Amino acid sequence: MRFSAEGVAVIVHDETLDRLFGVPRRVSELSVTELAGLGVPMLTEALAAMPATTLIDLELKEQPTDDLFTTLVAARGPEAEAVVLSSFHPGALKAVEERAPDWSRWLNAETAAEAEQATALGCVGVSVAMELLNDANISLWRDAGLEVAAWTLRSEEGAAWASDLRLTALCVEGEGVTAARAAKR
Repeated sequence: MRFSAEGVAVIVHDETLDRLFGVPRRVSELSVTELAGLGVPMLTEALAAMPATTLIDLELKEQPTDDLFTTLVAARGPEAEAVVLSSFHPGALKAVEERAPDWSRWLNAETAAEAEQATALGCVGVSVAMELLNDANISLWRDAGLEVAAWTLRSEEGAAWASDLRLTALCVEGEGVTAARAAKR
């Protein structure tokens, strides 16, 4: 999740539009109109396209704007039902806590040491790289009262293995691997 020049929440992973749209500019430099013209989806559009009960993890790549809070309240109510706000950036999670202390926040972590910060940040969950998943880490995080999510599953074999874990959510990517297959195993 990034934000347009006006602060409107848009669904873009990269800092620039170069890789996906061939435009070597930062998302934050372009207006909503310019972004829409390129085909960049707005958060309002994404939320309108799915049932309100669908769990959505919005990864904050930068500090949240007022538009994010307004959009989520309009679409999912004052408690932002079925929404998790996650980030690698503790400052972004702190900003959410200040504005909406009851909203679900997950810390994204690439190392076990980073994941240990989740409870201190008031997060309800931790989302980690698949490589960090082992019984000891999962038990540690679960014993701390955290939900555990992982990213990114890219193989059918991994789906069978991951389904045996005590995960709240799993990010799946790749040809031939679907969330439904991962859930069935």
